[in-house]
Order: sequence, then structure tokens, then C-alpha cells
Amino acid sequence: MLGCGGDSSSDNIDADIESNDTYIPTISEEVPQANIKRELDYPKVRVEELDHSQEFFKEQHTTSFSYIPRKNWTSYTASKEGLLTKVLFFGKANLIDSPHYGLSMSGFVRANNPNSGPQYGRWSITRDDIVGQLAAQGLGEREAGWLTIRMRGEVPQNIGTRYFLVCDNIGENKAWFGEFSFAEANPYEFGSHWLNQDHDLVMRTYVGKTDEQMKALQLDPQQTKSIESTKDLLSVPVSQNPQKSVITPLTNTSPLSPYETETELFNSPESLVNDNNLSEIPSTINVDQNRSKKKTMFDRLFKKDKRD
Repeated sequence: MLGCGGDSSSDNIDADIESNDTYIPTISEEVPQANIKRELDYPKVRVEELDHSQEFFKEQHTTSFSYIPRKNWTSYTASKEGLLTKVLFFGKANLIDSPHYGLSMSGFVRANNPNSGPQYGRWSITRDDIVGQLAAQGLGEREAGWLTIRMRGEVPQNIGTRYFLVCDNIGENKAWFGEFSFAEANPYEFGSHWLNQDHDLVMRTYVGKTDEQMKALQLDPQQTKSIESTKDLLSVPVSQNPQKSVITPLTNTSPLSPYETETELFNSPESLVNDNNLSEIPSTINVDQNRSKKKTMFDRLFKKDKRD
């Protein structure tokens, strides 16, 4: 994996910096305003609701994100209108001294296709963020818990549209970031993870509405509780064993070593989702059909329990 190189300065500016530690560039030397990446604000919403939720996981297995195309996304389909406010994964902090994992990752959201669809907003998360969030849940850095990634900028959510959370940067010129739980056997058929089209990350997405959007829906913003007063009780994901069709309660297990986690990543090239798969992804679905199919998938996946 190749890292990103730094920018070089002109000889004149370097000479001035060497002779004056408080050097301030003149207007003519400044980077053009159009090329400056301004940090986007968090969307200002009045209410916030849970939209997508997938809460099964394969025990003792985690997966990661790269910044390389085809290895850098996860997807879901929106069932509510509004703005994407945050995404939650279930996972733990990767080892700090690993030769494979960086200390941060960042990216954006695309609609319909992870490589060429319309691009919206920005997001980022660091290993320190993960450690802090786990500590707030009373967990150690190598224990799994819910991890929140907040969106910056406006990321519109339209019912029936498939969205891709895309990573475009890993810190420290490393190849991978994160240890996130996932499920097999396609429990959520309207999304997938880059590693395998039948894998779904343990994941929640939240959609918010602005005052203007609420007025357009003829709702009174003043009569609605703000998101600060709304407490969302997060359920614990459920352990999944697709081979035996058994669901068991979540238990604390010893974490995988970096080598075991990387082995799963690098030994599954046949499971990558290719461009042909992506071109066949429908852009719209019926929401009621979505819910009914999810129930049918659950019944089919765990039908052996019902007979018992």
C-alpha cells in the first residue's frame, strides 16, 4: 500500500521561513480560497430517529475498512426521509502498535454506487475516539461496544435509496482501520459490506429533520422534543452461528489477534463485491416490502429453532 506524500513549498517561502520563525505569507502567496477544505458543520436538526438497524454478529470475527476502492465501504438502504446525522458500529479499538492499522479513518457518503454516485458530507473517527466511547460504556479498549460516527455537512436520506459509507483516508499511511463486528448469511438484504455481499456490519443509522423539513411536513417544531432530550437505549447485538442456526446471548470472548483478523481480510478475494454486482443494485425499494422481507429472512434463517 502506498501512502500519500506531502506538499512541497517554493524556495522563496522556505528561505523566508528559515530566517523568520513568525513568517506570515502574503495574500499573493496564500492558497486560493477555492482550494481550501473548510470543515463542515454538523447538521442542525430538531428531531432524530433510528432508521436502519442490523444487530446480529458473528462471534470472534471482526472486519475493517481500507482506503482502497472495493475495500473501503459498507452500505444500507434508507427507509426514512431527512438528513443522516450519525452512524453507529459495534466494535473495539485496534492494537495501537499494529503494522497494519492506522490511528484514524475518514471519508464521505455516496448514493447508489461507492465509486461514482453523488457524494455528500464528511465523517471521521480516531482510535482515541473509540477508546473514549468504550470507556464511557464501562468497557476496555479491547472489549466491544457501540461506536458513534457523527456526520458533517448535509447528507440527504431518501426512502429506497442505497447509501455507501466510504473511507478515503487511513492515518499514518497504514492500510486498515477498525475492528467492527458483522453478521453472515445476509440478515439485512438491502445492504452489505465490501468483504462479502452476504456480510452486514452491526450498524445503526439515524435520520434527523430540520425545522424547515418539519414545517414542510406540517409539523410544529416547537411541539417536538429536541434531540438533546431524547435518550436512545441501545440494545446489545445478538451472537449468530449461521451453520447451526442458533442464536445465543452475547458473552465476553477473548479478542482476535491482529494476525487472525488480517487473515480473514486478505484470504477472501473471491468474496469482494465487483462493479457488476453494484450495477445490479436497485436504487429504490418498497419500505413495507423491506420490513416483510426482513421478517421472512429471519424466519428462514432460524427456522430450526422454531421446530424445536
